[in-house]
Amino acid sequence: MNFSRQIVLLFLVSASDCLIADFAKGAGSFSTVVIDPGHGGFDRGGIPGQLVPEKMVALDTALRLQKILEAARVRTVMTRTTDVFVPLPTRTAIANAQRDAIFVSIHYNASPQSRAHGIETYCEDSAGAPLAARIQRDILTQVSAENRGVKRAEYYVLRNCRIPAVLVECGFLTNPSEATLALTTSYRLLGAKQIAVGVIEQRSHPLPAPSPPPPRKKIRPHRTMLHIP
Repeated sequence: MNFSRQIVLLFLVSASDCLIADFAKGAGSFSTVVIDPGHGGFDRGGIPGQLVPEKMVALDTALRLQKILEAARVRTVMTRTTDVFVPLPTRTAIANAQRDAIFVSIHYNASPQSRAHGIETYCEDSAGAPLAARIQRDILTQVSAENRGVKRAEYYVLRNCRIPAVLVECGFLTNPSEATLALTTSYRLLGAKQIAVGVIEQRSHPLPAPSPPPPRKKIRPHRTMLHIP
C-alpha cells in the first residue's frame, strides 16, 4: 500500500475518533456489546489454500473494537481474546448470558474466485437489521470498498442469539488487494472504528425485540456457504 493511501487511512481514523466521542454522549438502548472474533485455534477460517488466516485478522480487529468501545464507556464481553477455538454453542451461550446487550461477530470473507471483493453485514431477523444497516453504512463512509449490502442468513451464531446479533464481513482475504489491506494495522483499526461508530450511534435508537428462540438444528459452520460476486 502506497504512502499517500496510508496518510488517508490515518486521517480517516482521526475523524472517526471525533464521531465516536460525539455519539458516546447519547443515552443508550443497550449497555453491553458482545464481540465475537470468528474462528480461532485449529479453525483458521476461510477456504482451503487461503494464504491469510482469517482467525488472526478477525481477532485483531475485534480487540481493537473492544478497546474503542471501552474508551467510549461501553461495556464489552469477548467470546475469545486469544488464538483459541471456541465452539459455536459456547459463543451464543456467552451472548445469551448478557442482559441489555447486542452481539457483533467479526469476520473476513473468502471466495474461490479471487475477484470477489467488498464488505457485507449479516443479520438473521428484524432485531439485528437496524444495527447491521448502520454498521454497513458507517464502514462504507470511510472505507473504499464495494458495498455488498446487508443480507439475511441463518448462521448459527445469528440464529441462536436471543439478543440483536450481526455478523460483519470486513473484506475478502482471497482478493489480493483486500488481503493486502487487511494485513495493515491502519485498515483493521479503521474498520474497528467504523463498526464502533455504528454500534454507538445505534445506542440512541431502540432496537426491535428479538424473535423467540428457534428449534434446535444441526450446527451450520459459518464458511459452508461460499460467496460468489
